[in-house]
Amino acid sequence: MSEFRIEPVTINSGDFETFETVTDMARYLLDKWPASTDGQAYVTALMVCSAVLENGLDDRPEDARAAFIDAVHEAHLSVSPDDDLDF
Repeated sequence: MSEFRIEPVTINSGDFETFETVTDMARYLLDKWPASTDGQAYVTALMVCSAVLENGLDDRPEDARAAFIDAVHEAHLSVSPDDDLDF
């Protein structure tokens, strides 16, 4: 199974976590998500990651990365290198 590599993204959820594949992001969303799972951005990120991993024709790894970043922002966490915030 391909893990669908992405441009690395690091989040600060108390600890720094770096993700380099769609598989990594999906596992984090399912197993370690530190915020509510009721948010629209969270649900969208989970759906897009799943679609990419299932070889969906409409979603690409970069779409999953963008959706994941939206979910991270919805959870009020910082994202590097996409945010200009200092950790």
